[in-house]
Order: sequence, then structure tokens, then C-alpha cells
Amino acid sequence: MASNSGRPKIGELRQWVKKVTAFSSQYNNSSWAANCVIGNPRVYPQYGDLHGAWASKDIDANQFVELCYEEAVFIDEINIYETYHAGAVKRVAAKNPTGHWETIYETPRCQKINKSRIFTPPIQRPDYPVDELRVEVDCTACGTWAELDAIELVGSKFNFEPPPPPSELADDMTELVNNPLFSDVIFLVGGQQFHGHKAIMTVRSDYFKALFCDNMKEKNSSAPIEFLDINPDAFEVVLHYIYTNTLLPKEDCTLLLEVWRVADRFVLDGLKSHLILDISNKISPNNVVDIYLEATSCLPEIEELKNVALSMMKKHIGEVVRLPNFTSLPQELMVELIQKMTEGMSIADSTRSKSNKK
Repeated sequence: MASNSGRPKIGELRQWVKKVTAFSSQYNNSSWAANCVIGNPRVYPQYGDLHGAWASKDIDANQFVELCYEEAVFIDEINIYETYHAGAVKRVAAKNPTGHWETIYETPRCQKINKSRIFTPPIQRPDYPVDELRVEVDCTACGTWAELDAIELVGSKFNFEPPPPPSELADDMTELVNNPLFSDVIFLVGGQQFHGHKAIMTVRSDYFKALFCDNMKEKNSSAPIEFLDINPDAFEVVLHYIYTNTLLPKEDCTLLLEVWRVADRFVLDGLKSHLILDISNKISPNNVVDIYLEATSCLPEIEELKNVALSMMKKHIGEVVRLPNFTSLPQELMVELIQKMTEGMSIADSTRSKSNKK
């Protein structure tokens, strides 16, 4: 029998009782019958001696219901809806493949709890699929009826580890980023050395595919490939993306704009999209001028970020015009923003004037 803790849920099913196959006693065959536990809850979250929950006829320590569910599952949890004198469940058993009841929960002492609750007993999870349960109740702690409304079986159709998520592959590939292990190419970027793997870089970028596969001097050369015009911090971000398809966390938007240009050069459209989204989330009145200037500083202009920056500047004109680097903007844009701010102030003054006359 296996422990219930930490097991992944694959193909999870949540089932209510389909059929009551046996019971010790029932108060009547209608409003407090054993069959009341079939299906979803009728009484919960109400508390009391209410129609719709199973109440035994006999008040002793030997009451039980035996239940059948639609599908056999590897049990994750059992949720017992107790609606009158909770705390009376003393044992839960599962029917094993040999047809015997095997205890998966038991308490030596029951309680009297004067409220309704969903009781999820800490079970020992069977290592076989289950579609029949036996729930035993001890009424002696409360001295009267202990009533059950519904009993939910939660389980999985499969009992194996889930396939690893894509993020696990990215974590594994991170180990290879700038790793000399099996590296077959070296880059010199701004005087800094980076290790690479041609096979990975070739399938990830058409630029590197051409570099390593076409008749270029780098194809068979063992000499380092030098990039004099690329910021090594930007190249680090690009290299990490090539291996992992994820973006390194960087707060410097100016650097991220440099990365965009490197990504454009290396034909990494996915990285460019990542960067636009990331920078758009980081843009603020404090950095908007820097972002606009970098986005428009050379060709190709980063049109999406240029438009985001323009929208931000127009929305926060009062803050933007006070920035020290505001005068670095193109003259026609400064004039446009100042005029827009002046128009906004004129409209506000006019509105206040009319309000005062009233």
C-alpha cells in the first residue's frame, strides 16, 4: 500500500456514489435511507437532522455503508460530507482485487462535532484501482444519529509519473548554455568568450545555419568567431534563448532593446516577440524617453515599441517633459508633446472657469 502524499494527478476523476451495495441499517427507506448518499450532496452545507442524508436506524458503533462508483481509480482522496454530528467516521476500507476489504483509514476514537463539514480522511493510498468503498460509522460518541450526505471519490485512471513539462527541458538545456562540454565553436563578443554547440545553434537560427552549413569561412574553421559590434550582455541573453526558448530576467530595458537588434540580426523572431512583450510590461514614464530613443536610433526601427512609447508619453506628458533627457527627443516630437500638454491645460482652465461662473 502506497502513501497518499505527493502523487501527481493524471486523468483525474471526481465521482459521486453510483450505487449502495450494502448497509447496516437505515432510519427509513426514503428521507433518511442509505441510498441518500448516492449522487452529489443534497443537504450540505446545512447542518441538522435533515431529510436527504443517510441516518442509521441503530445507534451503535457498528454502522456502515458499502458503495460502488462508476470507474475504478487510483485513489487520491475521499471527501465525506457529514451533515449531522460530524466526526463519527471510524474506518474507511477499499475493496482489493481479491474481493476483500482493506483498511485505508481508521481512527481509535471518534468525535462529536456539532456542525457540518467535508471530512477528507488521511488515507493510505492503495496501489490498485478502486471502485468500491466501505465507510464505517460509530454513533456512540454523539449518542444519537450521525448522518452522511454524500461521499466523493477522487482519483486517477493512471498510476505513473507524468511526462515532464516543457519547462524541465528548458532547465536541462540551461546546463549547456555557454558550457565547454562538447562545445565545438567559440565566440568572442566584446572581448568576452562564449562557448556554443553548432548543432543546436544551426536548428535554432537561420543565421547560424548559414554560418555553419553554407560555404562560409566559418564552416570548417576552428578559430573563434568574433563579433566586435555586439554587447556581450546582449549576446548572453540571445545565447540563453537559443538553448532554452526562455528569456533571461533583465530589468534594463535599454539592454533588452539591444538584444532585440541582435535577435533581428540572428533571425530569432520568437525572441523578438518575447522582448517586445517584456519591454512593454516594463515601460514607465521614467524610462519611456530612453526606450523611444533606442527604438528609433537606427534601422530597422522597432515600430511596436516606438508606438507603445509614444502612447505612454502622450498619456503622461506632465511627467515626461520634466525628465532630463526630454530634450534628446526629436524637435518635432517635443513640440507636439508640449502643444498637446498646453491644449490639455487650456481645456482644464476653461472647464474650471465655466464651473466658477455657475
